[in-house]
Amino acid sequence: MRSVRADEVGQKLARLARLAAEGLPVPPFFALTAGCFRVVADALRDPIERELRSVDFTDPASVERASDAVRALFGAAAVPPKVAHDILAAFDDAFAPGTLVAVRASTISEDSTQDAFAGMSDSFLYVPRELLLERIRGCWTSAFNAESLLYRHVQGLGPLEVDVAVGVQQMALGERSFVVFTCDPRTGAAQCVIAAGYGIGEGVVQERVGVDHYFLAADGGIGTRIADKPERLGFSAARPEAGPVALPVPEELRGRPVLTDDEIRQLDGVGRRIERIFGVPQDIEGTFTADGALHLVQSRPITVDLSLRRQWSSANVTESFPGVTTALTYTFAQKFYSTIFHDLYRRLGVDARTLRRNRRHLERMIGWHHGRIYYELGAWYHLHQQLAVFPLFRASWEQMMGISGAPPVPGAGRPGSRSAMLRLALPLCRVAVRFARHDRAMRRFEAWWESLISPLRSRDWSAVDPLARIQAFHEVWAAVGEEWGVTLINDSVLSTTAAVTERLLRRWVPGRDQALLSDLLCGDEENHSTAIVLSVVRLAERARSCPSLLEALAARDGRDVREVWQAVERGEFGGELLEQLRAHLHRYGDRGLQELKMEQPTVRQAPWELLRLVGDYARSDLGVAELQQRERLIRAEAERRLTDALRGRPVQLTVVRLLLAKLRQYVRHRENSRYCRSELFGLAKAVFTSLGEELAARGVLRGADDVVHLTQDELFGYFDGTGTSEEPQAVADARRAEFEAADEEPPMRFTTLGPVRHTRPTAWQPASVPGVLRGLGSSGGTARGIARIVLDPRTHVTGPSDEGLILVARETDPGWLFLMLRAAGIVVERGTMLSHTAITGRKFGIPTIVALPGATTAIPDGALVEIDGTRGLVTVLDGETERA
Repeated sequence: MRSVRADEVGQKLARLARLAAEGLPVPPFFALTAGCFRVVADALRDPIERELRSVDFTDPASVERASDAVRALFGAAAVPPKVAHDILAAFDDAFAPGTLVAVRASTISEDSTQDAFAGMSDSFLYVPRELLLERIRGCWTSAFNAESLLYRHVQGLGPLEVDVAVGVQQMALGERSFVVFTCDPRTGAAQCVIAAGYGIGEGVVQERVGVDHYFLAADGGIGTRIADKPERLGFSAARPEAGPVALPVPEELRGRPVLTDDEIRQLDGVGRRIERIFGVPQDIEGTFTADGALHLVQSRPITVDLSLRRQWSSANVTESFPGVTTALTYTFAQKFYSTIFHDLYRRLGVDARTLRRNRRHLERMIGWHHGRIYYELGAWYHLHQQLAVFPLFRASWEQMMGISGAPPVPGAGRPGSRSAMLRLALPLCRVAVRFARHDRAMRRFEAWWESLISPLRSRDWSAVDPLARIQAFHEVWAAVGEEWGVTLINDSVLSTTAAVTERLLRRWVPGRDQALLSDLLCGDEENHSTAIVLSVVRLAERARSCPSLLEALAARDGRDVREVWQAVERGEFGGELLEQLRAHLHRYGDRGLQELKMEQPTVRQAPWELLRLVGDYARSDLGVAELQQRERLIRAEAERRLTDALRGRPVQLTVVRLLLAKLRQYVRHRENSRYCRSELFGLAKAVFTSLGEELAARGVLRGADDVVHLTQDELFGYFDGTGTSEEPQAVADARRAEFEAADEEPPMRFTTLGPVRHTRPTAWQPASVPGVLRGLGSSGGTARGIARIVLDPRTHVTGPSDEGLILVARETDPGWLFLMLRAAGIVVERGTMLSHTAITGRKFGIPTIVALPGATTAIPDGALVEIDGTRGLVTVLDGETERA
C-alpha cells in the first residue's frame, strides 16, 4: 500500500493501517487510492453529468433511474491497462495463489466522526483473483447508488463531489463474528457491549442471523442475552460465485453462547486499546477463525455525541446522604459542594477567571435522581482538570471517590513527556508546600471553626428576626467559602498517603495479610468521632448506677421516651446525670443518624434520642476501658506482624512507620472535619427549622416540617423578596408526594445520554440465589452471626438481641456508630476503603465489607452468615438460616 493518508484512502482504510502498525491482528490488505477512481470517473464526467442534470431529488424513482444509468456507465468502462496491471501485481505481491479476498469501497469522508456515511458503499466477499477488477469497478460504481446520491444532496454536496478508495483484504474465514462497542451506544456509558453470531461478520452487522448480546458491567460482571441461532452466513464451496450464503448452524450450538467469558474479556481489552489509539469510543468488527485466532476487519467511531453524556455515581456521596432525601437537603448540599470545591481550587492555584468560567460545573457537581443524591462525574473530572497536578493524583483521588476504573476523560491522562513534567514543576511545588504545612493548616481550621460555632451552638433563632437569621447564615457561609477547602486537601493528602503506603507494603511485604494496613491504622490520636462514642458510653456507665432510669426506659407500658426525657429534665433521676447529658448535647448535639439531612432532627433538637441510645448501651456490657483496650490490642498485634515482616530492613520499617503516623494524623483530621461539617449542617438545620416554624405560625405552611420540601432559595426568597412563588404550601405538597413515592433506587453508577430524566436506567436487580458474595474487604477478621438487614436505623429498635449480629445496610453515616459498635460484623452495599464505615470498622476491630452491591436483598434477613473482612467475602451458610 503506497499511502495510509486518510485523504487518499479514506478513514476506514487509514484506521486499519494504523491498527496493523500498532500490532493488532488485522488481515493483510492493500488499498487503491482515490486517484485510481478519479482516473476512471474523470473519463466519464460528461455523460455522468448529463445523466444527473435532470434528477428530481423529491422523486425516488428519478433518483433510481439516474443511479442505474450512471452505474451502467461504470459497468461498461474498462479499467485502464496500467491501473489494472498495478492492481493485479499488488494482489500477487500481498497474497498467496488461490487466496480469497474481501473488496470494500471506502468513500474518503466515510466513517469519520463528522461524517458517518457508513453502509452506503458496497463490499464484495470471497473474491478470487480473476474477479478482482470487476469487483473493484463495482465498488467505484457504489459511489452512485441511489442512497449515496440522496445523502450527498441532503448534505449540500454536488453529485460528483465524491472520491472512492478501495481496500483489498485477505478474507478471514470466520466461524464466529462480532461487533464490539467500547461504550454503550444507547447511553454513552463507558462499558463494553458486544454483539456476536455464528459465521462471518456481515450476518451480525446486517442482522441476518441470530445474535447474542454481552454487556460488561463496571464491576467486571457479564450480562448476557442469548439468542436462538439457527443460521450463519458463510462460504459455500458448492456455490463459490454466490458470495456469503445462509448455512445451518449445528443443532447443539444454536442455544449456546457464541463467545466464552475469556473471549468477551479479551475483546473488551482489545476494544479499550483501540479506543486509546483513536481517542474516541469505537465500533469494531472482527471474527474468530476455526483455530481460535482473532482477526479485526474494521474500526470506526461510534456516532454518539459525548457532550450529551452524563455519568452519575453515588459511591462516595451516599455515605453522607443515604437513601431518599428532600429538596432542602439537596439544594443545601449543592451550595455546600459548590462553595467548598471553589475554595479547594482557589487554594491549589486555579485563577479567578478559570473559576468563573467553570462556575456552571461547580453548581452542577451533584444531581438528584428519584430523591437520591449523585455526583456527576463529568463535572467532577472537568473541574479537577483545572489542576495541573490532576494527572499525578488522579488514581488516588478516584479511589477516594469510589470511582476506580472510571471511563477515560479527554485531557485527563497522565503526563508522559519531559516537557509535560517540566510544566508540572511549579504546580507540584505549590502542592508540596501545601502538603508540608497541612497539619498546621488543619489545626488552624479546627480552631477557627470552634471560635465561629461555639457562640452559635445553643442560640435561640426564634428570638431573632427572620431576615437577621438569613443574614447571619450568609455571614457564616461567606467565612466557610474562605476556609473549608483545606478539608478537601486533607482528603487528597489522606488518599495519596494511603495509596503510597499500600504500594510500599505490597512491594516490601509480599504475601502479607490484606488486613495489615487496616489494623495498623488503629490507635490514632483521639478524634471527635471517637470522643462522641466514648462520651455516650460514659453516659451509659453513669446510667447503670440509676436502676430507676433503666427501668423507665425499658418499660413496656407504652411510656414514650420523650416522657422519660421530661422526667430527666425535671431532675427525677439526679442532677449529675442531667448535667452530663446537657454537656454532651451542647458539644456533640449535631451527631446523629443521617445528620446531614435537613429532614432528620439533630440530637440537639430531639434529645430523647440520646437518652434512648444511653439506655441501650447501659443494658449491654460495653465500657470505655473495653473499647480502648480492644483498639490497643489490634494495633499491637499489627505492629508485631509488621516488625517481623521487615526484620533486618530498618530503613523500610522506618519509612512505613513514618507514613503510618502521617496517615493516622490525616484520619484524625478527617474525622474532626467531618464533625465540623455536621455542625455546619446542624446550624443550617436550626435556621431552616426556625424559619419553617415562622411560616407555620403565619399560616403560610400547614406545619413547620413542610419546610424541608422547599429549596433553600425558595425558603430564603419568601422572606427576602427574591422568591418566585406566593404559595409555598402548594410547592411543598407536590414535593412531599414525590418524596413519599420515591421507592425506585437507581444503580450506584449509571450513564445518561441526552435528557437525563428520559434516559435513566431502571433499578439494579440482584441475584435471587444466595451463596458467596464478594465486596471490598475494608477491616480484617472473620465473624459469624445472624444477618440483620437495617434499611433505616430510625425504625430499627435496638436491644440486647442485637449483640453479635451481622449488620447489613445500604450505607452508613456517622450516626450509625452506636448501632455498628454492637455488631459482630458489618456489610454495606456502598463505600470505599477510606469511607466512614471502613474507618469505623478498622478502629474498633469489627470485620467490615463495603461496596457489595445488592447486599440488603441478596442476604436474607435472619440468615446465618459468615463474613471475611480481609477477602471481602460473605457466605450465606446453606441449611443454617435462622429467624431472629
